[in-house]
Amino acid sequence: MALSREEISARYGAALFGYCQDTNSLDTVYSELQVLKTAILDNPRLSEVLSSPVYSMEEKKQLLKNISADFSQEVQQFLELLLDYGRFAVLPDIVDQFNMRYNKLNNIAFGKVISAVKLDDEQLHKLGQAYAEKYDLKELKLTNQVDPSIIGGVILEVEDYIIDGSVKTKLKKIRAQLVENI
Repeated sequence: MALSREEISARYGAALFGYCQDTNSLDTVYSELQVLKTAILDNPRLSEVLSSPVYSMEEKKQLLKNISADFSQEVQQFLELLLDYGRFAVLPDIVDQFNMRYNKLNNIAFGKVISAVKLDDEQLHKLGQAYAEKYDLKELKLTNQVDPSIIGGVILEVEDYIIDGSVKTKLKKIRAQLVENI
């Protein structure tokens, strides 16, 4: 029975993460994988060529060698392994699995701030820093989504948690109390 893309990415991501923990190369490999994933997503043809049966294994290995020359030995070996086993097309998902483990180990979280107006980078950073301190995170990386219907305040969504400090929600609560007291 063939493995699904999710199963493949989970297994390979976990294996690479474990290997990097053993070799004390987590930070280096993490940085290199971010560069590699960006390159693959920006140039989808690269993954197609390395996954295609049209090109010989020698041609693929030479291309891979040229691409990965500046990467660490761990990343180079991992890319060769993916090529040998025909798993190169799954690389972005494998990187996501690796990142998930890396972020959990390093107590880094990601979230979204919904606001009535666009927040600048400094505001996002301060909000993320305050949340990170309150919930014992090393870092919280936030993105901003604008929704004028919340009127003011912010809604912070981090993983499974939602903190709703919007004016819209506060007005709904006041209205519910007024209706209840009538």
